[in-house]
Amino acid sequence: MTHLGSPDALGAVTPDSAAPRRRVGIEGKLGTRDIVLATLAYTGPLTGTAGYITFIIAFGNGLGAPATFIPVTVALLLFAFGYGAMTRFVPNPGAFYAYITAGLGRITGLGSAFLIMFAYLAIGVGFYGFAGLITQQFIVGHGGPEVPWWSMSLVFWAVVATLAYFHINISAKVLGVLLIAEIVAIAIFDGAVFTQGGAEGISASVFSWGNFSSGELGIALVFAAALFAGFEATAIYREEARDPERTIPRATIIVALFIGILYIVTSWALITGLGTSQAIDKSAADPAGAFFTVATDFVGRAFYDVVSVLVLTSTLAAHLAIQNVTTRYVYSMSIDGIFPKALGVAHARHRSPSRASMVTSATYLVLTTIAVLAGLTAAEVYGWFAGLASVTTLIAMALTSLAAFVYFRRNRQHAVSWWHGMVAPLLGFLALATFAVLGAKNFASLIGGSQTLANVMLIAIVVAFVLGCIVAATLRRTAPAIYARIGRQDMVAAATEVGGPSSGV
Repeated sequence: MTHLGSPDALGAVTPDSAAPRRRVGIEGKLGTRDIVLATLAYTGPLTGTAGYITFIIAFGNGLGAPATFIPVTVALLLFAFGYGAMTRFVPNPGAFYAYITAGLGRITGLGSAFLIMFAYLAIGVGFYGFAGLITQQFIVGHGGPEVPWWSMSLVFWAVVATLAYFHINISAKVLGVLLIAEIVAIAIFDGAVFTQGGAEGISASVFSWGNFSSGELGIALVFAAALFAGFEATAIYREEARDPERTIPRATIIVALFIGILYIVTSWALITGLGTSQAIDKSAADPAGAFFTVATDFVGRAFYDVVSVLVLTSTLAAHLAIQNVTTRYVYSMSIDGIFPKALGVAHARHRSPSRASMVTSATYLVLTTIAVLAGLTAAEVYGWFAGLASVTTLIAMALTSLAAFVYFRRNRQHAVSWWHGMVAPLLGFLALATFAVLGAKNFASLIGGSQTLANVMLIAIVVAFVLGCIVAATLRRTAPAIYARIGRQDMVAAATEVGGPSSGV
């Protein structure tokens, strides 16, 4: 039976000492479908299709863009195998943070937690810049006034902050509807282009080695990997899942396959619609509008209008998913005692991490306001912070794969196959580490800024990780009880005492 704790004087639910898997009052209702929808919404497939694929074609490896998604999909599947296996044996909420702690220790674990929080704050601020920019363009494009981009970002913020306050089921329903609409639109786009033969016919040359290895392959791989951002959203909802040992591994693999196939097919459709001989030049000339041009040519003006609206709702869905994941990091680290304990309790009625959500909302508002007051344009806010988050997330995923490898090497008693416990995590680590190195090497191009700015941002990534390590080392000396809870390691011991994760506790 799910243990929900008891309400305190403030109407929050406080944790009890029993029931190690779900001690803090969050209610577990999510199934595989709910988790898949929430995770896919984070990736914003329509936003990625309309705003990123053209950049891979124009500034990456050109016609090899569809082929680029193949090794990235394989790398993410390798990651998913080890990640899913960890879910069965590490009952801790916290996803990357918990798994890195279990495999690489508390100091590295808390360093990674600070690193991941840094990434989520960056992508959240970046997306508010993007939301303001595309909404401003939408209003002007439909005959409206040119309102300040940040005013539109504020509208997005208010909607997201409100929805994220309530139980995840409400967010999941909103995300599900918006995501299905996005996928239907992409399917219509792909089908229309291929059935009409594109501008110059359908060519399989996009999958040739020559096209794949042409141009800036390193930038293309990093851009492609960035479109998979959001994988952690599967395990971050562990406490809200009905059967996490099954639903989370299943959802992770489904998400990896779905995103990979979607972008392989859609990037091929976009190149086909632009015309193989003209795709690179047209993408470079109008990276933000090439998708919409093809959509209008092959489906019609009405479809263009619908897709323009769906890009806005796709961005809203991605914002909501980002907010939910960031909130659960704040919540989990509050339970551990790293952040104030008051943030680690759930709402008595909604069974949601409402306090953590409010703090997360306030933090995004403050950081975005600082960017506006600093005079950054919407494009700069999006480009700089999204690029920063992409590389940081790749580093975190590489560490998670390494942690899975080390964890299963140390715990050979666990009933896990050689493939899931050793081979896949190690290969995933090598692939993701390579992507992260490529991202760091090409960081100035990734963010569209100077090398000096790129260096400062890369140093900030290191500082975030080191700061977390210093905090952990300090806690080990001054607060050993809190240090022991880093990554919810106390839950591993509790679960082991009552029979392990498979016991149903």
